[in-house]
Amino acid sequence: MTSNQSDREAAKAKTDSQAEELGRKAARLLRLGRPRVEKAIKDARPQVERAVEKAKPHAEKAAKEAWRYAQEHEDDIKRAALRGARMRVPGLGLAMDAMKSSDKAPQAVCPACGTAFKPNARFCTECGAQLPGAQS
Repeated sequence: MTSNQSDREAAKAKTDSQAEELGRKAARLLRLGRPRVEKAIKDARPQVERAVEKAKPHAEKAAKEAWRYAQEHEDDIKRAALRGARMRVPGLGLAMDAMKSSDKAPQAVCPACGTAFKPNARFCTECGAQLPGAQS
């Protein structure tokens, strides 16, 4: 065995020994620290429970307000969602128009793609084409 090899083996053995020592120290610290952490958790639990109870009425009130807002603005929310969906999914306008109730008066359709549009619309919401009767 050469001197370099024996030096490397000695350095590796020293490193292994140091790593084992560090591992033992870490395990000891964990053993000693665990009861402290458990006590801190146990002591904090009542404070956390009180904070949760204190926040419940506020959360319930916010939920009720959000629900009321959604009910009051349901049509606006649906229109916005439909506009967003039509912008992201080509062809969805045709499907959504077909799903609309048939009790409404017939609407005009885009000559380019066939999507129904409101009488005062200037451009098709599906394909963007200028609609007949729209003034530029």
